[in-house]
Amino acid sequence: MHLFMSCLALNRLNIMTDQSALLVFKSQFEQEPGNVLARNWSSDTPVCSWTGITCSSRHLRVAAINVPNMDLSGIIPPQLGNLSFLVSLDLSGNKFHGGLPQELAKLKRLRINDPAEIGDLHNLKRLVLGENNLSGPIPASIFNISTLEAAAFTSNSLSGNLPANMCRHMPNLKSFSVAFNQLHGHIPSTIDECLKLQTLAFEYNQFTGPVPKQIGNLSMLEILYLGTTTT
Repeated sequence: MHLFMSCLALNRLNIMTDQSALLVFKSQFEQEPGNVLARNWSSDTPVCSWTGITCSSRHLRVAAINVPNMDLSGIIPPQLGNLSFLVSLDLSGNKFHGGLPQELAKLKRLRINDPAEIGDLHNLKRLVLGENNLSGPIPASIFNISTLEAAAFTSNSLSGNLPANMCRHMPNLKSFSVAFNQLHGHIPSTIDECLKLQTLAFEYNQFTGPVPKQIGNLSMLEILYLGTTTT
């Protein structure tokens, strides 16, 4: 009985951690037409019933945040890095601004152990932040999320360089888009280490130098957008 009660207390503490992170996120909204989340994301209702939130079936922890195209504005707070079971984050088509918090890289430390949970997803697989007003560099630590399959930063104001070894710890990456930003430097010549890439978009940035010939080694590549990437 003591062990059972201890487990219940721990589960409640964990979901309260998720709730607190999401309430901080909501508090950073500067604009939310319709106030759907303002009304719905409330400590008076279970987190797992909130609009745009999906929880894992076994542990009842937040596994997905999907709030695209809601015309939200504000910043992405570092507290989202506390959502240790998060698998999918889709904030695309909003007006978030500011930098990407380094704490997002903490999402690689998920502890989903039940193979039946969330389609056997053991790590963050989708990071979709396109069509916002995010600025600054893409945190290098994001390129250490080893099971990331899709990363989309399209149509922001991101700057800085891509890591020269960006693919070293991303063997499962299938889709990568940084189109329509202000990135500069070189397109990494090690891009072919992302062996599973199917979609790659670099167009409309400020990259310099030649397009690396190693792109030709990507045997699974189906879609390639280069456009005006180099000068």
